[in-house]
Amino acid sequence: MRLTALYLTSITCGFCMMALEILGARFIQPVFGSSIDVWAAIISVFILSLSIGYVAGGRIADRSHTNAALGWVIVFAGVFFCLTPWYGMPLMLSMGEAVHTARWGVLFAALLLFLIPSLLLGMVSPILVKLVFTGADKVGSTTGTLYAIGSVGNVLGILVSDYVLLAYVPINTTIVVMGAVLCVLGIIHLARPIHATGHVTEKTVPDSDVGARA
Repeated sequence: MRLTALYLTSITCGFCMMALEILGARFIQPVFGSSIDVWAAIISVFILSLSIGYVAGGRIADRSHTNAALGWVIVFAGVFFCLTPWYGMPLMLSMGEAVHTARWGVLFAALLLFLIPSLLLGMVSPILVKLVFTGADKVGSTTGTLYAIGSVGNVLGILVSDYVLLAYVPINTTIVVMGAVLCVLGIIHLARPIHATGHVTEKTVPDSDVGARA
């Protein structure tokens, strides 16, 4: 049950991350068009946010022993999702013609709109690794399984967004619903503590290795 909850968290956050990337390009299209510059900006911002999120999430994971930090990260991500449709378009329109026509303008807009929510979702995986980890002898299999499940969420986020959500559901509605789902998921983690059980002690280090290091 514990691992199932963590794996479901991974797939849900992975879904929302990639869905936001696909929907984000369409979200800024009315102001910045649909050129290759739009996709270059979106992809760059999400890769950058993941890189920063992995580092920040890893540091949080080192200091966390329960899923409380994970819950707060997901809640904050959900809040930003819900707020994006509210402030996104006014923010882009306020940038002015000079920004709208500059090639870097779309990159600037994508950074303002999507860096924080995607960065927060990027922090989820390292924290989940800490919670899923059960022992040094299984670190490879547990981490690999977690990332594989998260990747399934990524794929579903792309395909469902492209084939279903963009075709039948307004973009703003989709983003708000995903934000609500993330908020609920984060609150569940805050309400139902999960403790990190895996740890490495001196006993796990062979005596020969200790002697060699000495």
